[in-house]
Amino acid sequence: MSADRHRIYCAGPLFTEKEREEMEQIATALEHAGYDTFLPHRDGLELTRCVDHLEQMGKERAEACKLLSRAIFALDVFEVLRGCDALMANLNGRVPDEGTVSEASMAWSRDKLVVGYKADGRTVLNGEDNPLVAGLFGFRLWRTIDEAVEALGRSLNAARHMDSYTVKREEEIASYIELGGEIASALRAKGTIEDILDVIIRLESETLTM
Repeated sequence: MSADRHRIYCAGPLFTEKEREEMEQIATALEHAGYDTFLPHRDGLELTRCVDHLEQMGKERAEACKLLSRAIFALDVFEVLRGCDALMANLNGRVPDEGTVSEASMAWSRDKLVVGYKADGRTVLNGEDNPLVAGLFGFRLWRTIDEAVEALGRSLNAARHMDSYTVKREEEIASYIELGGEIASALRAKGTIEDILDVIIRLESETLTM
């Protein structure tokens, strides 16, 4: 597969050695497939180390933490929205890492391709993922790293012309707004739960078949 040297943002939890190892496995798999990657703990700013250096330069710790937090946020915003062509999110854990969800949301809202990987069956919703997270990935998460990399490649190949991909995302957002508006109207009308479910079932085939 020719990846045309797309650059992929690797989003995921980085708080333990095991989490960092898994993120490195994801980056390695993408690089073996021909992509460039941005891996935050490898290629970005490490908060603790940078704060220590700022303290050595005479900054108060609270001031150093605030300065670095802003810098890390700015770097991530740049890499997600400008520096990278797509984002792969590692959603393993009982709940997804909050930074990962923020990065995926930024990418999704700006017409970037987002692909979700999750091999962990633990969730707080009886085996289902939070709809506000799952929706960012088209309600489809890949269970192995290799499957996620392959899915990313297929989607990038299908979206070679970014204009057509942007139109698709705009249509996707419009369809959800339409569905959400109909549901909101049914709720405001104080209909029965059966009435509201009828609206959802009726509109699903009209607005969510993409």
